[in-house]
Order: sequence, then structure tokens, then C-alpha cells
Amino acid sequence: MKSKYLVTQSNNLLEARHNNPLTTREQKIVLTMASMIEPFDEDFKDYRISLKEFSEMLGLAGSTKYSEIKEISKTLMSKTIEIPQEDGGWLLVHWISSAKYVNGEGVLELSFSPKLKPYMLQLKKQFTSYRLSNILSLNSTYSIRLYELMKKWQQLKRWEISLEELKMKLGVIEGSYNRYNHFKTRVLLKAVNEVNEKTDLSIVIKEIKKGRSVERIEFTIQRAAEKESLLPVPDEELDQLKVEEMRIRLNALAVDYQFDVVYFSQLYEGAYLIWKEDVEKELELLIRYINEDKTIKNPLGFIKTKIRDAWKIYQAGGNITFADLQVVKHRGIQREELLPDWFTMPDETPLPEEVQPDSEPSIDFLKEKEEVLEKLAKKKRKS
Repeated sequence: MKSKYLVTQSNNLLEARHNNPLTTREQKIVLTMASMIEPFDEDFKDYRISLKEFSEMLGLAGSTKYSEIKEISKTLMSKTIEIPQEDGGWLLVHWISSAKYVNGEGVLELSFSPKLKPYMLQLKKQFTSYRLSNILSLNSTYSIRLYELMKKWQQLKRWEISLEELKMKLGVIEGSYNRYNHFKTRVLLKAVNEVNEKTDLSIVIKEIKKGRSVERIEFTIQRAAEKESLLPVPDEELDQLKVEEMRIRLNALAVDYQFDVVYFSQLYEGAYLIWKEDVEKELELLIRYINEDKTIKNPLGFIKTKIRDAWKIYQAGGNITFADLQVVKHRGIQREELLPDWFTMPDETPLPEEVQPDSEPSIDFLKEKEEVLEKLAKKKRKS
């Protein structure tokens, strides 16, 4: 089972209306397919699931029968989703366009509807990712939908929504659970408890009333990675997965720019040598600083330069942290900052927008900078 893979969907798809909701089994099939999509895929493929994986994923007892697979596939192909459009319209589309059973190989081949490409392929912004293993452990369709919605709002740590809209997003069939107490006990609390017990999230709900009636629900969301359900993964693959998850989290913080896979892997290698387990914290501090400093025109080039500077000081025995970059306060239109000496040295940043992040400064400039860095490192060692 490919539980180590990431499921990535656009936020529009994630929050779409489920007119005839997927069952728990169908959700797990669709999301397993989604986890097989690679970041640079330009088109959908036929996604293959073996009978063994199929049975494990759906909790089918004994050997899976041909007729059972066919019936599940037919039902899945009938399910549609309504995706809101930017112009105020909507797109009604089937999840699956074809299903094929390969008898000699014991494999089911499934294809996504081509209309879903903009919502699942080469996503650069406004998307949500999570580890597949989290939803495979869930036993309720409402739990899976709630988990996906909570992952979208995880960075903000809070989400508020009307009761009726929440029902729609969870896939509650229209006309069901009209009494709030029934919805609360049979849907909402069961889903919250299962997500809290089996996934990497911890959720608390608060009822917001109008008069005596509950009108809205407020969710408080915290990450609880120690609870995450994860099947055994080779160390090398797990490391790659951690780096990719880190890239996604940091991209969510970055304003008007994004780290692609190749660029971030190179950046991470150097940063990890300096900060080890604190690497994500340090990169987050730098990103938050860039978000505040509107004079920086090329954030990617700026980040690369500052990590290169930090590496030189680290090699010389210095101890570098971006925690030194703290805005003190605003005074009129001027901003006062506490900056370490090494950070404020003249360099090639801010870069002109047309200069690429990989552009290198002149040899004379590097030599001059290295001399200054060495003096600073000696000063740090003495202190």
C-alpha cells in the first residue's frame, strides 16, 4: 500500500460540493489514485491498484471476487462532484472516466476524468497536501472529508463555518440530520474523535449560537505528528517524504513565490548541514522576515544568498540563527530592525527581478565578502 505517498488537491476541488457523496471505500480508492500523481506529471495516467491492495484498502474479507470489483467500479464511476468556478459558475464532473480489470495480472486500472486536470496536476498555489496513511486509517466518509478540510486550514489554526455549509462540505445528504443534536452526535463528534485518534491532527470544536440555536461551528486545529498513523517506510524514502512535506509547509508561508522541488532539495541540503533538526524553523524565520521586508524583489535569490553566507560562517566555526531577524517596531514610515552584522553586509540582494536565483556574484565581490565573514567568525570564536 502506498501509504507513504502524498495526496495533493487544489483547494477548489477539496471544498467542492459532493452531490452524491463517495462512500468510505470510494474515497480511499480515489485518494490512493491521487497519491500516485507525481509533482511534474503533465497528464493523468492509468492508475493501477493490485487486488491485494484493493482488498486491504477496502477491508474486503477473503479473496476479492471479480463481480465485487466490477460492482464497486461501476458505482464509483457514477459519482459526480460540483466544483465552483471563478466566474461564479460551476463544473459538474465524474471522478472516474474509466475502469479496467486486467485479469492476467490481477490489477484494476482506473483513470481520472480529464476535466480534473487543473485541480490535481502541477499545482503551484492554493492547494492542500497530506500523507495518504492518515485517511486509510479512517472508517467514516465524514471523518475523511473533515480531515481534508482541517488540513486546508491547518496553517491558520482556526476555521469557522455555518452549520448548513459544513453539512454540504462533509457530504451529508440533503434532508438528513435536520436536527442539530442528531448531526452533532452521529456525524460531527464521531468524525472529530476519529480524526483526533488516528491522524496527525488534533481538533477542538466550539458551537456559535444565535439565540438558542447553533448557527456556526468554530474549529481549532493543531498538528500532532506523534499520533500519525504511518506504515513502515524505508529510511531513504521517509527522508524524501519529510523534505517534500517541509517544502509544502514552507510554500504555504511564502508570499508571491514558491519553492519548486529541485530548487528546494538543493537549498535543503545546505541548510540541513548548518541547522540539522532546526532547519525548518530557521527557514520559516527567514521566510517570515522576507514577508515583512517589501524591499526584497527576488525572495528566492535572497534566501539562497543568506544561506550561502550562513554556511561560510558555519564552516569558520560561527553559530548562525535567523532568530536574530526580529522587527522591533514601526516608527512612521521607517522600520527599525535588530539585525546581526553578517546579515546587513552589502551583497547582491535585493536582486533585480530579471536576475535568476542561480546568478553568481563576481569573484572580487566573493573574495571581499569572505574576508569580512572570516573576521566575523574569528570575533565569534573569541567571544
